[in-house]
This record gives sequence, C-alpha cells and structure tokens, in this order.
Amino acid sequence: MERPKVRGPTLGTEAAREAEKERILSCSPLALLASPGRQTLLDLGTFERLARRQRLIQQGAPPRHLILLGAGRVRVERTSEGRVFPLGHRGPGDLVGESALAGATVATESATVLDEGDALLVPLAGLERLVAADAGLRAALAAALVARQLETEARLGSLLLCTVEARLLDFLGAAARRWGQPHAAGQLVSAPFTHADIALLIGSTRETVTSLLGKLKRAGLISFDRRRIVIRDGAHLAARAASA
Repeated sequence: MERPKVRGPTLGTEAAREAEKERILSCSPLALLASPGRQTLLDLGTFERLARRQRLIQQGAPPRHLILLGAGRVRVERTSEGRVFPLGHRGPGDLVGESALAGATVATESATVLDEGDALLVPLAGLERLVAADAGLRAALAAALVARQLETEARLGSLLLCTVEARLLDFLGAAARRWGQPHAAGQLVSAPFTHADIALLIGSTRETVTSLLGKLKRAGLISFDRRRIVIRDGAHLAARAASA
C-alpha cells in the first residue's frame, strides 16, 4: 500500500494517536470487542491519514492490512477482462480489505481514496494470530462478513428487481446515513458524489440520474449545496423509496 501524504494537523503525541485509534475502532463493526483483545488490536494497528487518490489495495497484489475507516471515502472496484466493476464506496465505520480474511493470497479488488480521511491499519499477519486466540474477535469479524454478504445480495436484488428511481432513492438514504451532516435545509451528504458516480453505483446512466435528481429537487425532497446533495425531507424520501 502506498504511504499517504499527511494532510491536516499532525498528531504530535502518542496519547493523541491512541485516542484516534480508539475513535476509529469505536465506530467500526468491531466496536464492541472487549479487552484484552481490544487493546491488543489497538496496539497492533497503526493510525494513518489517507490522501486523495491514494491506492490502499491493488487487485492481484498480496493483501497486507485490514483497514478500518474512520473518515473519508474509498472506492472499491474489481477489474475483469479489461472491464471495471464498481463494488461500492466505503465510508466511516466500514472495513476495507475484509476479503483477505478468507485466506486469499492476492487481493480480489482494488481500493482507492476518493476523499481525504483517516484509518486504522491492522497488519494481517498479526491479525490472524489474534483471531486464532480471541473468540470475540472471530465472532465480530464473522458478523461483519455476513453483513457485507447481505448488503451485496440486497444490491444484486435491487439491480434485478427495482426501478432506477427506487435504486436512486435507496442510494440517497444510504448515503445520508453514512455521510450525513446537519444542514440548515435538512441533512447534507458530505461526500461529493458526481452524477456519474451515482450512475455507476446504481446501474444506470449519468443522464438518467441527472433527470431523476432534478425531479426530486422539483418535488422539494432534495436540494444542492456546492454540488453536494441535501436531503430536505428524509421521511418523505424513505416513504417514496418504499413505494417506488
């Protein structure tokens, strides 16, 4: 993995770095892990700032870390026969590189930083030893892998069975839950998704996404602030998604 160029304030003390590691772990699927396994995992991991366009994982290369995202946005994708398949965008609280836990000798996808952030990097060699010794960690990782599998199945079902508008509404709801921030007009999706990004993620075209977003804006459900989406009426948006 490429080392990031540090952006923003440097963590000057060991105590500050440990606090950042605890913050990231506490918002991850491993948040409920108890000591001594919790402290061992924190000691094993390294806090890193992530720079935009930094390649975290390269498909086909040996995996080195399990990555717990604390902030920012990471694009995960797989290449096959020259075609790129988007697997999703990961944000705060997500794992990246979890497929390596199944024992793959090379990474099955690539992961690239889209928005600057930070993460806890846990080396796989040490993690494997810890997993073997800690039943709580094994259970937490198994639950995270099952959750990812269910998410993938739900996305596949949506692509096969739902309209483009329904998929867009589901995407907006998920984006608000993951990247939502309070805004004067409602809830701001802080991640700057382009219409092309959204189209790739929901299996549509940029033109269709632009048209549907305009329709939602005219209905008063969303607005835009510096090219970021603002959810103005989350309850109505969810109800519309359920009936679409």
